[in-house]
Amino acid sequence: MFTVFAEKNIFEDILIDNNKTPNWFRIFCDHSEICLNITNAELDLELSIDSPISYFYKITGGKEPRALNAFFGDVYDNNSIISECPRSAFFLNISKNKADDLQKSLGIVVQAKGEIDDQILKGTYYKNLPINTVCEAGPKIGWHHLLDIQLSPMNAIVVSDNYLFTNDEGKRGKVNFIQFIESILPDDLGVDFHILLIAKEHNLKDVIWCNTILDEIKLAISQLNKPYNVIFELVFAETIHKRIAISNYATITPDKGFAVFKTHDVKTVHEDTEIQVDRIFNRIHKNEGDTEFENANYSLDLIKTKCKSVAQYIIKRPDDKNYRILGDCNPDKSLKNRLINDI
Repeated sequence: MFTVFAEKNIFEDILIDNNKTPNWFRIFCDHSEICLNITNAELDLELSIDSPISYFYKITGGKEPRALNAFFGDVYDNNSIISECPRSAFFLNISKNKADDLQKSLGIVVQAKGEIDDQILKGTYYKNLPINTVCEAGPKIGWHHLLDIQLSPMNAIVVSDNYLFTNDEGKRGKVNFIQFIESILPDDLGVDFHILLIAKEHNLKDVIWCNTILDEIKLAISQLNKPYNVIFELVFAETIHKRIAISNYATITPDKGFAVFKTHDVKTVHEDTEIQVDRIFNRIHKNEGDTEFENANYSLDLIKTKCKSVAQYIIKRPDDKNYRILGDCNPDKSLKNRLINDI
């Protein structure tokens, strides 16, 4: 479940004045675990009297917030702790400028009292892409043009595409993936950015081919000269059927995979396709079906299971084709990706 870390006074403001921030109110009530900057004794008292917290308990059918007073002390002492909660939101007693700085630096949603962005986890973007569509506007071409939208905060992404390397000996998939990553990486970040790509290595490619793909992607990322480190992990294995990219607060779903543009003309669409970008709580009401957060959870859990199975397999049979974990992973082939490790 989505986790909200909130100061008691901010949490109460959103409950009391829920017409002002209806999206966060629904997220709090229906889709979140609430952690407050109070002690257990203070929580017990609030639940025993007529208070906003007891009101929340009643309207949610007995959902009780957690008291995490000590954790909030650590957060204020060391803001970088926020980055260790990659799919959470923080509501802190800080200035709007400080909240914006932390959100930008850490890639995590951070909100300030009285300055709540009620739309930050809402929104969807859809693009129909007929064959030979040219995606270009000035210097922005291909994925840079396609994703020339306001993206949600992020410090990590997981990309799954079983067919990414099926065509042109993998060249079309490689050039598209590099351009896609270039288009979503933030300009500034105060922590490492984590990328995991899981895809099949079609036609039983040897380890030289796999390492070449790895090295070319890593080189392209390094040449962007971002002011932060990028952790890139590459898993060659059978993955989930859905082609999807999952960041901290959004999913990107291309109908026919991420190799959207032609190999030697990376602004022109290769075949009829479409793409959709959904923030995790674009759907929050029960009559709208599952949230995108639940969809992302389901996919991340499947991908994590696949990757753990591959790691266990290659310990016993390290030379088998089609099962490889490469890049900046741990020595035991476990993954560093913070979204995978948050599941």
